[in-house]
Parts: sequence; structure tokens; C-alpha cells
Amino acid sequence: MVKTTYIALLVLVCFALSAAEADREKSQPLKLPKVVPEKDFSDITGYYTCKGKEASGKTYNGIAVIVKKNDIYVVTWVIGGSSTFMGVGVRQGETFAASWVLPINEKTFIRGVNLYKIEPGPRLVGIWATLPGPGIHQRETLIFLRNLDKEED
Repeated sequence: MVKTTYIALLVLVCFALSAAEADREKSQPLKLPKVVPEKDFSDITGYYTCKGKEASGKTYNGIAVIVKKNDIYVVTWVIGGSSTFMGVGVRQGETFAASWVLPINEKTFIRGVNLYKIEPGPRLVGIWATLPGPGIHQRETLIFLRNLDKEED
């Protein structure tokens, strides 16, 4: 009788330990392999060709320059050789947003915002909108041309 009780107790302890180990394994976080992006588009500064389409369907071309200043970016667009305007941009991961102002005259301004997805190249593909404006998304793509010139000391 003592031997049977001892064996039963030993079996119960083994089951309890096995159950506790299984619970502990379940509570451990799943270790996934580290995912490394194929390419790092950390530097988006430089000269870009700019191609877009307005709400009316009219297409436009120009040049954009993106310069990093600490945590923000300064963007300058020259569209069609006659319209030059500047904006401020911020980046989060593969997303880049820039606001801007286009002066029409001393008292009138068009304000806008662009939102881009950063793709390999780098190539910034996005949408933009203005105020005042038609209230719909318009399209723009910036394609990298070359790096910024190095400043001479």
C-alpha cells in the first residue's frame, strides 16, 4: 500500500512538473528572426525630377531639392521654370510629408501639403492637396537625380 501510494504521488508530481514546464514555455515570447529591410533609404536628400498631374488633368514637370536640417527637411520646388516655392518636411520611416506655400501676389497665397511613399531609388510617389483648391488628391512623383553638392570649407 505504501509502495502504491509512493508511485501514485511520484506520477502526480511528474505530471505537475510537466504541466508547469508547458505553461512556462507558453508564456515565453515567441522569438522571431530579425527582419532586415532589403535597402535602407535613410538619405533622401538631393536633386529630383518632379512630375505631377493637377486636378484638371494638366501635367507639369520641374525640379525639387530636398535638404536635411537637423530633424526636418527643407524642400524647394521649381515647376515649369516659373513657379518656385518652398516647404518644410518631416519623415517617418518610408513616409515623407511636406507642407508648402506658393505666393500668388503680396496678399494671396496657395497653401499645400504633399504626402509621399519612399521607394527604392529613392523615388517619392505621392499625393498633394491645396487650400484653396478643388478638394481632391493630385499626384506627384519625385525621382532622384543626384546628391547635393558638398559644401566647401
